[in-house]
Amino acid sequence: MTTRPSIVSHRGASGYLPEHTLAAYELGIRQGADAFEIDVVMTRDGVLVARHESNIAHSTDIARRPEFASLRATRAVEGLTQTGWFTEDLTWAEVQRLRAVEPLPALRSTAHDGEWGIASLEQILQLRSRLSEELGRPVGLKLEVKSPEYFTEIGLPIEPALIESLGAAHALGGESPVEVMSFDFGFLARLRGLGVENGLVFLVEEDPHRRVPGHPEWTYGRALRPPALAEVAHVVTAIGPGRRVLFPGAAEGALGEPTSVFADAHAAGLRVDCWTFRAENAFLPPEFRSSEDPAEPGDLAGVVAAYVAAGLNTVITDHPDRVRPTAAAVG
Repeated sequence: MTTRPSIVSHRGASGYLPEHTLAAYELGIRQGADAFEIDVVMTRDGVLVARHESNIAHSTDIARRPEFASLRATRAVEGLTQTGWFTEDLTWAEVQRLRAVEPLPALRSTAHDGEWGIASLEQILQLRSRLSEELGRPVGLKLEVKSPEYFTEIGLPIEPALIESLGAAHALGGESPVEVMSFDFGFLARLRGLGVENGLVFLVEEDPHRRVPGHPEWTYGRALRPPALAEVAHVVTAIGPGRRVLFPGAAEGALGEPTSVFADAHAAGLRVDCWTFRAENAFLPPEFRSSEDPAEPGDLAGVVAAYVAAGLNTVITDHPDRVRPTAAAVG
């Protein structure tokens, strides 16, 4: 019998509210998610804050704030040159003056732009604890650390601040509801070396030829071969591939057939998580779309059902409410 998958609210219920806000996180849990996913980056003064990347040009209102105009910069992060405003150039006090906005305005409502500020990891850990107590059930947190190698190179190593924050929240240890995720396998290995016993998730890029940070002799494609998965299993609890890694047909059109990654990962003792399931037609294979309108919701539940039938353990989604009935019907 297929086991019911866990539902993780991706950046909160980000299909409905601006991502990475306390309101979006709370909504996702109230929609029935088992956990919510956050991304953390660092400010100039060493505070971990929730943003998908350190360039906050498109997820905040900073571009409309003249007092920050002089901080606009161009730099390379993980080999990608980009222009914008970066958290590593701002203090936590400055970040608190900003407001979150919808980063996908062509597909999603901007009605809530400006309503919420940027959350710190400390605030998010407090929210997780409060929701768990109020709802009387476990509330998990999937904490993705963004660009750890980059932050170390600029003199802002994330490990000490992360461990301190988790320790202060009594969220360290093998039984903790907080799991740490990263595309940087070396970073995850360092956490284990520092005595972090929390669940760890090795995220896998959809480009199989891209090199794995912290393990430069690997590409992501090579990291998913059975010998490498056996090595990965000595460090992490789970792998977290993108959707097209698990159903490569989705890159060309129709969903197609699943790859052997499901079985290979399970054989290595690894859980399989997957990102990111979104309801809009723009993100769905053609046979699951409801119309030609890219912003209209399609058959997200049908897509998720195919992945769960193939062996998916954790569904990471912008729309927990649309996934929950499918997950509840399994098992």
